Amino acid sequence: MKTTTLTRTFWSYTLPAMAALMVSGLYAVVDGIFIGHALGAPGLSALNLAWPLAGLIWAVAMLVGMGGGAETGRARGAGDGRALGETLAVTLLLMVLVGIATGAVILGFGGPFLALQGADAELAAMGLGYLSVQGWAAPAIMAGMAFPLLLRNLGAPGLATVAMLAGAFVNVAFDWLFVIELGHGLAGAARATVIAEIVVILICTAAMARLGAFAALSPGAGALVRAGRILAIGFSSMIMALYISFVVVLHNMLFLKHGGTLTLAAYTVAGYVMSFFYYFAEGVAGGMQPLASYYHGARDRMRMAQVLKLALMLGVGGGVALTALVVAFPGPVAQVFAGSDTALIAEAAHGLRLHLSAMMLDGFIVLAATYFQAVGQARNATIITVGNIAVQLPFLYLLPQLMGVDGVWLAMPLSNVALSGAVVWMLWRAHRGTFARAAVLARRALEQSAPAYDG
Repeated sequence: MKTTTLTRTFWSYTLPAMAALMVSGLYAVVDGIFIGHALGAPGLSALNLAWPLAGLIWAVAMLVGMGGGAETGRARGAGDGRALGETLAVTLLLMVLVGIATGAVILGFGGPFLALQGADAELAAMGLGYLSVQGWAAPAIMAGMAFPLLLRNLGAPGLATVAMLAGAFVNVAFDWLFVIELGHGLAGAARATVIAEIVVILICTAAMARLGAFAALSPGAGALVRAGRILAIGFSSMIMALYISFVVVLHNMLFLKHGGTLTLAAYTVAGYVMSFFYYFAEGVAGGMQPLASYYHGARDRMRMAQVLKLALMLGVGGGVALTALVVAFPGPVAQVFAGSDTALIAEAAHGLRLHLSAMMLDGFIVLAATYFQAVGQARNATIITVGNIAVQLPFLYLLPQLMGVDGVWLAMPLSNVALSGAVVWMLWRAHRGTFARAAVLARRALEQSAPAYDG
């Protein structure tokens, strides 16, 4: 078997994943810029009210894509071709079934969901235009999000990156056309997303066919058991995505109560900046996951720990840099979205400085949960993601009563500080012996020859 350094192997998987997801984050940011400039504070507020329900598509894409991807990576690491074919078949079937169900939920509950958060008639009409498009196209959007995860675990991270980059550029182009040029509002932004995800599906399907992935497709006699395993592994990723939607709903309600439409629009700006970092962290996690799964399948605990260490250094370090930038220059960051709206710029700058003050810890939490998923410790991954919700609730309940709108802004960073201590302990407990050995042999271990990831 050919060899290469573990560090080089890590970068060969992480850089493409980071590039693809950061470009995806960038086109999400561009989406917000177009909406902010074309529709102003009402458009940004309506989008943030609609997004948590549309976020169900992302959640189920992570459920099936991360679970199926991790199982695919382990089957390849163990050299089990039959398990690989069965895993892919079951994963694709789950995408169809879960995607249809998710679209039905979005179409059926869009109106009540917006009313629950306190949307007025103008915001509700704009939000429903967005949700209607997303609901009807939910299976396609979900597949476009999940396919790159499978392709990466089939040993083609570069092709997965190409697909995501193509989708990103298509999204930006059609956002400009539908939102700026044609004035289709939030419904136009949703249509741009659908077209972009269809492009991703087409590229990934062609790449998987070229790799021969479809030749051995067969659910097998144990399809239900395998489906249960996929869903169990991906469950924590879904919970993390649902956690984000749930927290956004609570923030929307509290910001409308303690502030108003302008404050909610400022929170939307903060959310776009946060989503860019989250895509960065997910990119690092996406590069780490196939390697961690592969070395877990190969029973190489030392290299599992080394992959985790490299991912944490990159993810948390990048988070520190971005946090420092946002806290130091909140005004210029807000102006990118708000244009010449001085009131929105001031409100968003204040919120950015408070709300994103511990942003790097979100990356740490995402990486830890993804690592536990990758190595088959679904229970630990789920504890982290459920804990992320549970810890934040008391902060969201108490701080607004004590500090008003500033308490809403500070709830998330303070809860992240509280949760991170527990996550550090979980990682140390899972790898205390391996980490001790890695610390002693760190330099030599990272330079020695390691089995190349066979892809």
